Amino acid sequence: MKTLLITPPLLQPNTPYAATPMLTAWLRSRGVDAVQADLSLALLLRLFSQSGITELCHALRESPSRHDASDFLTAEPQHLAVIDDVLAFLQDRNPALAKPLSRRGALPEGPALARAYEQNIRFGWNFRGIDRHNRARHLCSLYLDDVASAAALVDPLFAFSRYGESLDSVMPTFEPLATQLAEHASLFSRGAPYRSTPELGWLEVLTDEIMQAHQPELVAITVPFPGTLFGALRVAQRIRTLRPDVRIVLGGGYINTELRDLKDPGIFDFVDYITLDSGMLPLLRLTESALPEHFVRTFVRVSGKVRYLDGPHDPVLHDSLPAPLYEGLPLDHYFGLFETLNPVTQLWSDGRWNKLVLAHGCCWGRCAFCDTSIDYIARYDSASAKTICDWIERVIERTGFNGFHFVDEALPPALLEALCEEILERGLRIEWWGNVRFESRFSERLIAGMAAAGCIAVTGGLETCCDRTLNLMRKGITVAGAESVCAAFTAAGIMVHAYLMYGFPTQTQAETLQGLETIRRMMESGMLDSAYWHRFALTAHSEIARTPERFGISLLPQPPGGFARNEIPFDGQSDCNLGALGEALRAATYNYQHGVAFDRHVEEGLLAATPL
Repeated sequence: MKTLLITPPLLQPNTPYAATPMLTAWLRSRGVDAVQADLSLALLLRLFSQSGITELCHALRESPSRHDASDFLTAEPQHLAVIDDVLAFLQDRNPALAKPLSRRGALPEGPALARAYEQNIRFGWNFRGIDRHNRARHLCSLYLDDVASAAALVDPLFAFSRYGESLDSVMPTFEPLATQLAEHASLFSRGAPYRSTPELGWLEVLTDEIMQAHQPELVAITVPFPGTLFGALRVAQRIRTLRPDVRIVLGGGYINTELRDLKDPGIFDFVDYITLDSGMLPLLRLTESALPEHFVRTFVRVSGKVRYLDGPHDPVLHDSLPAPLYEGLPLDHYFGLFETLNPVTQLWSDGRWNKLVLAHGCCWGRCAFCDTSIDYIARYDSASAKTICDWIERVIERTGFNGFHFVDEALPPALLEALCEEILERGLRIEWWGNVRFESRFSERLIAGMAAAGCIAVTGGLETCCDRTLNLMRKGITVAGAESVCAAFTAAGIMVHAYLMYGFPTQTQAETLQGLETIRRMMESGMLDSAYWHRFALTAHSEIARTPERFGISLLPQPPGGFARNEIPFDGQSDCNLGALGEALRAATYNYQHGVAFDRHVEEGLLAATPL
């Protein structure tokens, strides 16, 4: 069965998302005629083009928001003159453009660009130590941010790297999303009322093109994040109109966490199947048979009701998977974004990284705030170091790129040790980064081996950065131990980014500020390059949701419905205003990352802090 795998809008445009290359390779290894397409990249390339700018300006002039876009519209000739050069430069197709694009005045100045210049003039750190090439990349990235902001005026659902994410924050029933899919219309996409008109949105045009090119019988759309659900269903909606005979299946990270308890049948007006957890076997079964008894981890609608079908099967071992396949993806059209000058946070959006998963699941799997009951965390299954290096060699051969992002939940120390030895033994010259746990098993010897094998950065959770709450959440690390590990990474020349958390049950303001003081000290001493604070959210599949009394909270009634369910409302005591605290924490840490405000007193000054 001809199968088309689609990445929907919107995701980061610097590199292919991991799902479709992995699934395409797997299905082909089992004899399936599988192809892939990246509609997220395609939609952004449509916007960031001369024709896209022309259409955007036309839509803005007809929009109620045209007065807010007056500066952008006035600069239309300048946008048309530079947009192709900006894309060519960010795609590394014309590096000689660095000199002209790095000059002020080369790009039309919207709010993001103007703010960057103002900061540079006031503080001098914005471009300090950055060569002309990276300065140009930074300015071009902020210029595209300004274009994206103008695009959001004609479609409020649009944002760089997400589409319709605001619709999915709390969605106990499918009805509100169905209404948006029927009524929402913009330059980017048009819904049901426009089916009988010749005018289509960009996403519908792009969908038509890939359907015509590939003529699939089955279409599988990955939905990794909330900001891809609307786009995925919009694509499915168009396929339903264009080719009602084609079967459509959804899967991916958002589906696996939010739709595990699916009972609302409304989504099946748009798709035929919804699969859970690893998509390898469920997709293979759908290509092989339409008989329900053969389906694996699959929701269907039968007589108006949702049924979950999970026939007998053995797990697909991670070590048995083939290397990802990128055929069909326009690798020379992906473009990086250098929006932040922090070298670690830049990695997510800039650079061409081949994404690999070394092990399915989490090697620790005990953190109380994490989705420890779901397969993607609970079932740990690693590949061997030999298999991973075989993948690495094959991917370099297929893509021409030697940069890798290992996208594991947490890179296992024992596997890393064997992998680094294999990389060095084969003489592979690669750069790579990934997520780790700042645990004592990361010895100086292991870290030195990681650096020698090409590791350039690690990210990891320091969470509350307080021993009492780290112990309560069963994180398995201590503050002192994590500091020692971070210092060892830094000494080895490996950059370090920390995930931080505030608002955790029973966490006090004093403990939070104590954690911030630790971050201030670590950044001032150079052992931490960047960090970001997230507000604690209680998820349905965590240990805390199963035993809330142990954490001093009580669960609140959830809105009735049978669609998305993940974040759970709860009642717990806090001795501070968490909204104000979060802003202060982020502002303070932002300042520290840029080498300023280290002398400010944490307890007094930072609750009213603003980014310098």
